[in-house]
This record gives sequence, structure tokens and C-alpha cells, in this order.
Amino acid sequence: MIVFPYLIIIAIIFAFLCVLLLATFPSWYEEEDSEGSERVVRAIPSRAVSQVSLAIIFISSIFILVSVLWQHTASVAASVIAQDFGNGVVKSGVGTSAMVLGWFSFALLIIVTIGLIVTILTISVVHQLV
Repeated sequence: MIVFPYLIIIAIIFAFLCVLLLATFPSWYEEEDSEGSERVVRAIPSRAVSQVSLAIIFISSIFILVSVLWQHTASVAASVIAQDFGNGVVKSGVGTSAMVLGWFSFALLIIVTIGLIVTILTISVVHQLV
């Protein structure tokens, strides 16, 4: 089962692609209104770019979920098998820091996914108000 490291690599590539798409969002700029005074304007990001980046980061988070879940299950199973074969002489445990890093990466991708969902919903509300 060598598939799961490839899932992680694909998920990292997808997350990087999402970052590149999010970098295309417009930034602040200044413009003059009819009275001649300057005002700061924040342009609304493109809906298509937001939805594509949401789809990409969602797929990335699913890949990370599958990979981390299987790695966690496999490491616990290997630990139990090592203890059973040792008849109580061998003590083994699951690397807590590795599991924390895996689940933390999944949590970060979920936070990004939720943030993009909120952004898309906010853009749709702004378009309805205008």
C-alpha cells in the first residue's frame, strides 16, 4: 500500500495550486470619487476563481484525511502486533508527534475550506445587495 504517500504529495500540490489561485485575488487600490477626494476600494474577488480554489482545497483535504486516517490506523495496528508478538516483553507506542502533525495539517486544510466557503457566500450576499 504505497498509495498514501502519493496522496500526500498530490494534496500538497493541490494546496499550493490553491495558494496560487488565491494570490490572483484583487487587492486594495485608491480611486478618486466625483468630489475629487481619494477613497480606498477593495475589489471583490472573482466567483469562478473562488469556486475553483474551493474545489481544489476540498479535494486536497479529502486526500489528507484518507492518508492520515490510514497512517494512524496502520501505526496503531503495527504497535499492537509488535506488543502481541513480544508476549509482554516488547513495549511499543504510536508516535504522538507524528499523529499530531498529520491531524493538524488536516485541520488547517479544513479551516481554509471553511474560510473559502464563507468568502463565496459573502460574495454572493454582496452581489445580491448591489
